[in-house]
Amino acid sequence: MRIGRFEIPDSLAAGHRNARALGAALVLLVAIIVMGALRCDPVVKSRSVPGLVLTVEAVGLEGPEGAGPHSRVLLAVAEPDTGRLRLLLPPPVPRPGDFVPLRCEMHRKGRADYALDRERWLIDGPAQAQRP
Repeated sequence: MRIGRFEIPDSLAAGHRNARALGAALVLLVAIIVMGALRCDPVVKSRSVPGLVLTVEAVGLEGPEGAGPHSRVLLAVAEPDTGRLRLLLPPPVPRPGDFVPLRCEMHRKGRADYALDRERWLIDGPAQAQRP
């Protein structure tokens, strides 16, 4: 078979090429679905929790993607698993003893992810983010 200047061997007839391409596409699709199912850990619950500022470790740090000065703080989270975490916070700089609004996302496999609740942070700030 000849396509333009290129000669394709007869052993790779159009029907065989299509069957091989379809088979490869199906194997790839099944592999992607299986990998997605194994790595899937959906969020089952999201809630607001307060984080108690223990210390302000640094002030005036460069934020992500040049977002201006940030402060690095050490927070204590009491519920449900007592722990400590460090966050980069945009202004204003909190003081030790202030509460910082956090979002806790609980995943199906038991993992908990904490992040700053930016909307409440920008509206309330650290001093007004009182424990509910």
